[in-house]
Amino acid sequence: MTAKQLSATREDYLRAIHRIQEKNAGLASTTETARYLHLSKSTVSERLKDLMRDGLVVPDKYSSIKLTAHGRKLAQSITFKHRILEVFLHSTLHIPRSKVHTEAHRLEHGVSDGVAKKLHRFLGKPKKDPHGMQIPRLN
Repeated sequence: MTAKQLSATREDYLRAIHRIQEKNAGLASTTETARYLHLSKSTVSERLKDLMRDGLVVPDKYSSIKLTAHGRKLAQSITFKHRILEVFLHSTLHIPRSKVHTEAHRLEHGVSDGVAKKLHRFLGKPKKDPHGMQIPRLN
C-alpha cells in the first residue's frame, strides 16, 4: 500500500499512532488513539483491525499497538507534510501558532510528497515545527 492509496482517515490513524509513540517511548494503545482522534474505543478498534490486515500496524505487548516498518514510513511521510505545512502557514503566511495545526491537518491529505519536499527546501529545511516538534527526515 502506498501513500496514494491511503484514505484521509487511514492517514489520520497512522499519524495519531506515530504521534502517540513519539510521546510515549514507542508505545500506543487503542484508548490513547481513540482519545487523540476524539473517537470511541470501539470505532478505533475496528479501524485498527483494517490497518493490521493491511500490514500497517501490529499488536504489541500489554494491549498496545505498534506501527510496522511500512506503517512507520507512511506515518513519517504524513507527519512530515503536516509539520512542514505548519511551518509554512506560521512563518510565511503568519497564521497564529494556535491555528496552524487545524489548517495543516486540512491540507496534509492533498499535498504530494514531491510538493512537501520542495516546500521543505523553500523554507530552508527547518528541523522543527512552530510547536517545537521535530520534523521527521524522509529517506
